[in-house]
Amino acid sequence: LYNIVGEDIFLVRQAITILKNHLVKDFGEFNFIILDADKIKSSELEAQIVTLPIGSDYRLVVLNSPSADVVKFLNSYNFEGSSVVVACVNASNLKSAEIIDCEKLDRADIQKYVMNYLYKLNTSIEERALDFLIDATNGDMQKIVNELGKLSAYAIEDKVITLNTVTNLVSESQEYVIYMLTNAIDNKDLTAYQKMITNMSKSQSVQEIYSYMGRYFRRMMYIAINKNDDELSKILSIKPYAIKVARQNVKKNGVKFYVNLYNKYVDLDYKIKSGEISPKNALFELVF
Repeated sequence: LYNIVGEDIFLVRQAITILKNHLVKDFGEFNFIILDADKIKSSELEAQIVTLPIGSDYRLVVLNSPSADVVKFLNSYNFEGSSVVVACVNASNLKSAEIIDCEKLDRADIQKYVMNYLYKLNTSIEERALDFLIDATNGDMQKIVNELGKLSAYAIEDKVITLNTVTNLVSESQEYVIYMLTNAIDNKDLTAYQKMITNMSKSQSVQEIYSYMGRYFRRMMYIAINKNDDELSKILSIKPYAIKVARQNVKKNGVKFYVNLYNKYVDLDYKIKSGEISPKNALFELVF
C-alpha cells in the first residue's frame, strides 16, 4: 500500500509509471487499474484487491481521490501475501501506507533535472535562461518538461538555449506574474509596477489575479498583526521561512502599509461584486 503525496502532477505521474513498470510485466490492460475512488464502495475495492494478476507477479490498482470510507477500509486491510499493490493519490489519514513524496522539487533539484535532460540531447542552457525558465513556470515540472521539448528543438543549430530564446518562447505563469507584482509592491518598485500592470492588462483572467492578490494581502496583514509564527504557519498553511521573509517586508514597510492594502482590497472587492467597478479597474486602483 502506497500513498503518493504531493502537488506536482508530473512527479505523481512519474511515480505511477515507475510502479507500473516495476510491477506490471504483462497484460497491462488487466493488471493496471486506475479508479476514481471518491465514490467507490469498500466491497468493490476489495474485489479488485483479491483479484489475482494474469501473466504477472502483481496487479497495480491506483486510487484517485479516495474517500474517508476507502481510507478506513485500507487502514484495516491486511495486505500480507497479497499480489495486488494499491497506490492512493493524496489520501488523507492513510496510516498504514508507504509514502511517495511528490511535493514540488526545490530549485537545485529542478536545475539538475533540466541539465541532465538537456545533456541527453547534447544541448546546454545559459544560467540566466535556466533561472527565468524556473521562475516563469513557477517550478512546475510538467510545464518545464513541456517547455524543454520546444526550447531544445528551437536551439537545434548552436545547441545552446539562451535567455532571449526562453523569454520569447516561454509564457510566464500567472503565479510568476503575481510573485513579481507583489515583490514590486513590497519593494515599492515603480518600474516593476508598470511592467506587471502592462502584462496583466493583456491577461484574460484579471479577476483571478485580483483574487490572488487579495489572498496575498490577507496573508501579509495576518503576519503584520500576529507575532505567533507557529499559529500563523497553521492558519496560513505556509512554511516558517516564508513567514520570516514576510516579516522583513513588514519591518521595512510598516504594519499599516499591509493593513491598509488589505482593507483597500476588501473595499474594491465589494465594489466589483456590486457592479460599481470592473475587475480590471479595481486591479489598477489597488496596485497604484
